[in-house]
Parts: sequence; C-alpha cells; structure tokens
Amino acid sequence: MKAVAIGLGLAAIFLGHSSFAQHHKNHDTLRNVEIEEVVVVSQVGINKQLEKEQRASKQANIDQILDRVAGVQMIRRGNYAWEPSIRSLNAAQINLSIDGMAIFGACTDRMDPISSYIEPSNLQQINVNLGSSFQNYGGGLAGGIDFKLAIPDFTDQASFKGMLGTGYETNSKALQTLGSLQYSTDKYGLMINGIFRKSENYRAGNQAVISNSQYQKWNASAAFHYKLNDKNTLLAQYLADYGQDIGYPALTMDVAFANANIASLTHTYTSAIPEMSPIRSKVYFNHIDHAMDDTKRPIETVPMHMDMPGLSWTAGLYSETGLTKGNHFFQARISAYLNRLTANMTMYPKDANPMFMYTLPDVQRQFYSLDISDRYVFNERWGLDVMGTYSLSQSDVFSTEGKEQLSSFQRDHFNRNNHLGNVNLTGHFHPSNNWHVMAKIGYANRAASLQEYYGFYLFNRMDNYDYLGNMNLQSEKSLQASLGMSFQKEWLRLEATAYHYAFKDYIVGSILPDYQVMTIGATGVKQYQNIPEAQLSGAELSFRIQALKSLEWISTSSFTYGQDNWGNALPLIAPFTNNNTFLWKIKDWVAQMEVAYYAKQQHVSPQVYGDTQTASATLLHAGIRKSFLFKKNRITANMRVENMLDSYYYRHQDIMKIARPGRNFIAQLNISF
Repeated sequence: MKAVAIGLGLAAIFLGHSSFAQHHKNHDTLRNVEIEEVVVVSQVGINKQLEKEQRASKQANIDQILDRVAGVQMIRRGNYAWEPSIRSLNAAQINLSIDGMAIFGACTDRMDPISSYIEPSNLQQINVNLGSSFQNYGGGLAGGIDFKLAIPDFTDQASFKGMLGTGYETNSKALQTLGSLQYSTDKYGLMINGIFRKSENYRAGNQAVISNSQYQKWNASAAFHYKLNDKNTLLAQYLADYGQDIGYPALTMDVAFANANIASLTHTYTSAIPEMSPIRSKVYFNHIDHAMDDTKRPIETVPMHMDMPGLSWTAGLYSETGLTKGNHFFQARISAYLNRLTANMTMYPKDANPMFMYTLPDVQRQFYSLDISDRYVFNERWGLDVMGTYSLSQSDVFSTEGKEQLSSFQRDHFNRNNHLGNVNLTGHFHPSNNWHVMAKIGYANRAASLQEYYGFYLFNRMDNYDYLGNMNLQSEKSLQASLGMSFQKEWLRLEATAYHYAFKDYIVGSILPDYQVMTIGATGVKQYQNIPEAQLSGAELSFRIQALKSLEWISTSSFTYGQDNWGNALPLIAPFTNNNTFLWKIKDWVAQMEVAYYAKQQHVSPQVYGDTQTASATLLHAGIRKSFLFKKNRITANMRVENMLDSYYYRHQDIMKIARPGRNFIAQLNISF
C-alpha cells in the first residue's frame, strides 16, 4: 500500500479528486487505470483516491501491462510467461491469485507463474498491492497481485454486445485474434470470450535472432451470473488456458505444453442492512498440467534427453464481507485451500536404462487464514488503517513413494506446521486540500514454499546450481516501514514514497560442498537455508503534469537496494528506472511518446547468488490511437512502434541476459458492437 503511478502505454491518465474523509469512508476508492474494459488497480497508501479511466487495447500482453506498473518488475526467461516481482521480491514472498483463488504453477523452474494463464480479454481488473494488505488473500510478506475475472452484467432490458479484434507484430510475426460476447437480462447474464496468440522467434536489436523464443496459446473463459432474488446471486465461472511449443531461451529446456483449467462458484448475499457490505463466498478448483521438453533443441546442446512433467491442483474456498459503524469500516475474510504439487524427471542415458526421480515428491499444503481490517477516521485530517492476518500453514508429503525418496535426508516427520501472523498500521494526515502524508509500520512472515521445504535437485539457471529443500527452515520474517506524501492541484500531481524491509531468517541457497550434482554441467549443489538478516530499501517518485488541455506528461521513477547480513547484494534487485510518457489528445486521436531509462546495476554478488552486472539502456517508443463510430459500432485502431532505435539491450531481471526484442511495429484493430 503506497503511492504508485502507473505509466501504461497506448493511452492517457486522468486524475480524479476526492477529500480525505471520502477516502476513508469509501473503501472502494482505489486508483485505477482501465485497459479497454480491464482496470489496473494499485492500492495507494498515500491517498487511495479514485482516478479516471485509461483505455488501451485488450490485446495488450499481461506481462507488458504489469511491467509498466511502478513497484512491479518482471523476471524474464523468454518471450512468454514473465514472472512478477514486487519491489524486487518474488516467488513465495508475494501472493498471486486469480479472483481471490489460490493457484500455484506446476513448473519447478518457475516457467508458469499464474499470470501466464490469464488474458486481458477475460479480466475485469488487476489489483496490485505493494506491501501487506487485506486484498492479498492470506497476508503476503511483500504484497500481492490479484487478477479479477470479468462478470456479466444484469440489465433492465435484454441486451447483446460483443467485441472482435486482431493484431500483428512485425518483430516476431506475432498474431493475435480475439472475441467476446455477452447477453444480459434483469435475471441473468452470460459472457464468453477467447483469444489466440502465436509468435515465432523474435529478433533482438541489430536483427539478432533469439532462438527458442517462439510460442502459441489459446485462452477462453465463460461466466454465468444468475439472480436468485433481490438478495442472492450465483456466479459460475470457468477459464481454460492451453499453451504449446513454448520456447525459453534463458533455460536449458522448453515447454511442450502448459495447460490450466480453473473453475469456481460464487454466492453473493446482499443484506438489507445498509451499513453491511455484500457477503461474497466462493468455492473453487484449479488444475495445472505442465511438461518441460528438450526435443526441439539442437542435439549437440542436449547432453541427455529427459522428460520433466509437473502437476498442480488446488481446491479452496473463502467468504468475505464488510461493515460500516460510525467512523469505522471493518472488513473480514475467512479462507482455506489444499494444494498438491508433483513433479518428476526421467533421464534417458544413451547406453543405460532410463532413470526416474521426483523433483517435487508428492507434496501438499493445507492453508487456513483469517483476515481482518479496520479503517478509522478521527476527523477530516487524521485517519488510521489497522490490518491483521492469522494463518495456519500445514505442509506434508502425501505418498509413500515421495517419503521413501526424501528418507535419505529426513527419516521421519515430513510434516511442517507454521503459525503465521501479519499486522500493520497506516496513519494518514491531510493538512490541507492539496497535501496528504502517510506513515506505515508492519510485521509480516511467511512459511517456506513447498519447493524450499521438499525440492529435490531443482536446477537454478541463474547461478547454475542444483537446489535441495530443507524441512528445518524457519519462517521468513520482515519488519516493514514506509513514509509517503502527495501533492495535488488541477494541473499537477506529485507522489513520493520511501520504504525499508528488515528481514530475519531470510531464505537463500547455501553451498553443500560434499554433494554431487544431478544436472549435467551444474556448478554444484545448494540447499535452502535461513540466514540471520537481510535488508531492502527503496523509493518511488511519480508526477503528472497537464501543461496544456491536450498535452500531458507522466513520469515514474523507482530505486531498490538490497543486501544480506554479510553485505552481499541480494539477487535480481532492479536498478534505478525512469519512465516518461507524453500524451497529446485531440478529439478522438491520442498520440504518445515514451522514453524509458534503465540504469546499470553494479551492486551484485556473482560468487554468492549468481547475479552479474547489467549495462544501462534507454528506449524510445511511440504510438497513435484513433476511435470512431461506424453504424453504432465503435472501432479502435492502434499503431505503435517499440524500441524505435533498435537498441540491443536486456534488463537486470532477465535471466542469462537474453536480449529483449529490437524494433517492433504493432498494429491492432478492435470492433465493439
């Protein structure tokens, strides 16, 4: 929860205005940026004021959308399925969910973050929470991202609407086609949508072809919303995402397929008590099937062929509501889920029988959580937010075969129970109509992930080590503090935040010198261990200037610095970045110019964590958009060129320093009816 500016491409940001008292009385006053019909919401600790809409193409890639949100960085292993991080913290340190549902990727190499299984075409909004928040669905050490699925409306009169779109990118000969349909009445609403994407190998700057960067996928979802009566509604949702032939140039293997099936049923009860928020209860199930593949790599680069499938499924539920009482706004949620993960590897030596082993030996986690929050308004100048979470995490191995494999490291007691508590206080001071000051302090902790507990020779491409789990890990803990301010006038908005995380029992890999590697060519073996301390500090600054009615300048900057208790730089810490967007709006035309600067990163510890230095880069993008009506249908055309100077570059969180795309021309056309 912090001041954050969102500089998304292809559109404009307009700032709204509301009073401090209104913010605290209305818990829905969140910053939002709209992407066609998808809203990106960042929970802002400085003001949490409602901003107006920003529109762009629904064909925008989820990874690229998140990459433009201040405070969010994307770990990149190829042209597909980038992994979100928040303030350079990632994996089990942050919570990723879809509509509040716990979902976990099936790949041990983190090739399939859950953001890879959704598309803007089936989303309503994206909630980005930087720091512990009630919106994180079970705490979250460093924040979280929740992808809200679109819901069909109820309408007084029967209505039918839809959208068709297509797009093409020259760099990778990428094609996108999508469509959606919605039919609504006062009793029910039905929505279906789908998208297909296909991309060949892309070219970096100077036309350098990046092999194994191709992919194709299709994604579809359906939702049925039914009104039982004036107080009760039911919502059934299903989402399917199927990817095939996905290349990962930064890794030693590609992906044959990555498939997700996600289903849920939601009941909403609207009380007759006006002070009470609707009670929203959801049950859900999801199934992720993933298989790594090396058969399309040149044979001379594959020392030994192997199959590496992974499977994840999760069943869960939650129920949440809110209550306004005097100057208080209370929120509460109970939630629970069961997640099971299995991954294995079969190696095929040329002159020997196949060899089989588990890399995640049939592991599971049961998780129970209670989240509560209170937003209290003392007066128009002062306010206080209090949030607390208690969670019980129970981890175990559910099969005899899995226990037998791990018995070489642990004879008994494979189960691990973690009692987790997160709490934070956020104070607000509004000395005038233009100024707002925020101060926050909090404590958060997390259990080790199932990979960190039970992983068996998981290969990390960044430092070239095999990793072993550790069933004796302590929970990772963090004291957090942040201070922010904002200033706003009709033509100017300025926001700044500074933050600090002090970690205890930080989880990292430690070298085991007496162990032999399992992966051919690996440097050695590491085991997950707790180190005493780690520190992470940073700041974000953003401003928006409306110099003229038709001209707007939006700028966001961020910087993070992290090190462990020995002074070693933490891995994958993003350097200073600055993004500037200039927008010209004339009637139905919007023209845009972007300048992005990524500083070099020299604060690295290659011998300890495998991180290496990264050079600086400056990029230039431009685009134009036109919307017009044709026989009551709205047509939106986008033209955009990215990396206009065809720079050869990579960013610090790009694994193995694989260069990003060079000059790329993008054309998109959407028709709404």
